[in-house]
Amino acid sequence: MNGGGTTTRNANGSGAPVRFGALVTAAILFVCAIASGQATPQVQVDIDGDVVGVGDLLHVEMRATSSQAMPKDPRPGGTPGFTVRGQSQSPSQTHISINGNRSDQYALVVDWGLQAQRVGTFSIGPVSVDIGGTRYESKPVSVRVVPAGHAPARQPPPQRGMPSPFGFSPFDPWRNLIPGMPGVDIAPPAAPEPQVTLDPKLSLDAPLAPVYFLHAAVDKTSAVVGEQVTFSVFEYRDIGSSGIQIDEEDLHDAQVADFVKHALLREDQDPTLVGFASIGGRTWAVKLVRKWALFPLHSGDLAIGPMSLTVLRPAGAAAGARRTEAFRIHVTEPPAAGRPPGYALGDVGRFTLTAQVQPRDIEQGGAVGVHVELAGTGNLPTALSPGAREGVEWLAPEVHESLGSSGHDAYGGKRSFDFVVRIQKTGSVDLGDLALPFWDPDQRRYQVARAPLGSVKVAPSAAAAIAPAAEQRPLPGLPDARRTVEGPIVHRAHADDSPWFWLGLAAGPLAFGLAVAGRAAGRRVARSWQRRRASPAADLKERISSADVACRTGDARGADAAIVRALEAATVAHVGVNVRASVGTEVAGRLERAGVAHDAASSFATLLFECEAARFAPEAGELGEPARDAARARWVRAQEIIRTLGRAQEKRP
Repeated sequence: MNGGGTTTRNANGSGAPVRFGALVTAAILFVCAIASGQATPQVQVDIDGDVVGVGDLLHVEMRATSSQAMPKDPRPGGTPGFTVRGQSQSPSQTHISINGNRSDQYALVVDWGLQAQRVGTFSIGPVSVDIGGTRYESKPVSVRVVPAGHAPARQPPPQRGMPSPFGFSPFDPWRNLIPGMPGVDIAPPAAPEPQVTLDPKLSLDAPLAPVYFLHAAVDKTSAVVGEQVTFSVFEYRDIGSSGIQIDEEDLHDAQVADFVKHALLREDQDPTLVGFASIGGRTWAVKLVRKWALFPLHSGDLAIGPMSLTVLRPAGAAAGARRTEAFRIHVTEPPAAGRPPGYALGDVGRFTLTAQVQPRDIEQGGAVGVHVELAGTGNLPTALSPGAREGVEWLAPEVHESLGSSGHDAYGGKRSFDFVVRIQKTGSVDLGDLALPFWDPDQRRYQVARAPLGSVKVAPSAAAAIAPAAEQRPLPGLPDARRTVEGPIVHRAHADDSPWFWLGLAAGPLAFGLAVAGRAAGRRVARSWQRRRASPAADLKERISSADVACRTGDARGADAAIVRALEAATVAHVGVNVRASVGTEVAGRLERAGVAHDAASSFATLLFECEAARFAPEAGELGEPARDAARARWVRAQEIIRTLGRAQEKRP
């Protein structure tokens, strides 16, 4: 905070007559103080502790006074072992005139916040300031930094105003001059805390830190894969304290690498006041600063890291790092018992399906449009799988979505799919219905959302009409049957009448045998080359090369798709198992039955699921460089898994 002030006071003897001898004494001392203020500029440095812990904030305060000019350009000097986190300064100037004699005095107070970075003993300073073109320095100060949590407790410094350059306040000349005067040394009473309504639900057993702290909460500590876990962060501010300053550049959000994260608060929204709490005999204002919907990607004990920041002011014990609690969420898969066919791991929530088909009358070979809307709360699926029917072809849909906070805590919305369906059959073609199995976390059981599609009337196409009978010949292209004799046979010379014919005929089988042998050899070479090109090892090599190229491009979805193909080719080449159609735990099970170690099979299944999840995540194309970096990291893991499968193959007899 920057502040300053200018004060002028006159004492020319025209005031009321002096009633007390003490007043005369005070005036004499006052003039002496003014005369002493004309001395050399003074620079004084104070610190709020000489032993701090790593990560703690140390406040270095400089007070410079001068009768010549306003001090300016303050510098903290050398700060080895520390990082400067902030600076505040308060200038002031006083002008006093007594019987026509004017005296000027200038003062500057500067406070630097330094955060300790490593253990050791360090010399800070010298602190310097420019006064009238000359730079004045203080003596360096020594500070010892110990490991975090081992520093002795520091008491916050007493609140004090701007120091008087004369050694006493010119606006209160009686302070310290007349000891015992009533009211002279009595501090003004503290302002009472405002009356607020306290919310017991926001109360804690004890404050996590003085003046200001962060507190995090989750709505559950166990969930299934794909079930929403709501993560909230609150800030607590002591309403009786002021001047709290946060280092905005040193704020770190919680790390949730094993979850898909969706914000339930707008990014441009200010913290929301949720109420007041009484903790440790103090009243705290509580604001909601973060609220996320987290969806687990796989089973296990998944970590939610702490959110942290640094408090710069107030100085002393109230400053330093603040951090929320960390959590472990126990995640399992929904039960296998009663699981409906077609259920995809991660489809958890409460969903509904509606569908519209237009038109209902087409010709054979034509197409209809099917608009499907998937709505609800939870982890909305990114794809739908229509059932296969003879003569009905479903093309890839166009997908639109509107997702976000649904209510106070839930995440959801709507995702629509626009299919084009070609029909080759005729008559009344029943399209059946669309079915979406999902796990309902509230009722703890499986449900199936359905959307009936009805029938479409398909008329025969004119292009498919039966051709005229004249064109329906059993063997088209043959000449007409001969019905007359052309005449008597005429005898003429033939080639076999010559001996050369028989000589050539004898040489023919030899040439034919050579040709057949050469052709067979060529076929064997070609088949060998084709087998080599079509071998699983060659396919794996090609898939690895394609994944390398894809990960160097900017398409994160394409990179994850290439990684999936390389992993599937590796199981065929090294294990002899095709996992392309497997889902969930079935992938790891098939690999283990083929002789792959449990850890390697689990790692393979987890990585395959992560690639598929990232590939079909709706925001993957919007994340830019972070999505590409994540895909490249998954490719590094995939290469290690492929090498592990190869080593396992070499060990098998």
